Amino acid sequence: MLWPLLFTIFLLVVVALKYLRPRAKGCPQCGAAREGDHPLCIVCGWIYDSPADRDEDYGEHGEVETRP
Repeated sequence: MLWPLLFTIFLLVVVALKYLRPRAKGCPQCGAAREGDHPLCIVCGWIYDSPADRDEDYGEHGEVETRP
């Protein structure tokens, strides 16, 4: 009865260490550290999303495009 409890505690500690440790900003594809505000990853070419650019791509919230 003690082993399942110890195994459960061990699993909880491992999961907590994996997800709660602080991570540096990096590329989601290759894991390389991000160089300042550079828009591309210098290792693999991943394009970082910018919250300010995202709004311009999709237009205004109330804007609806109609076709003639």
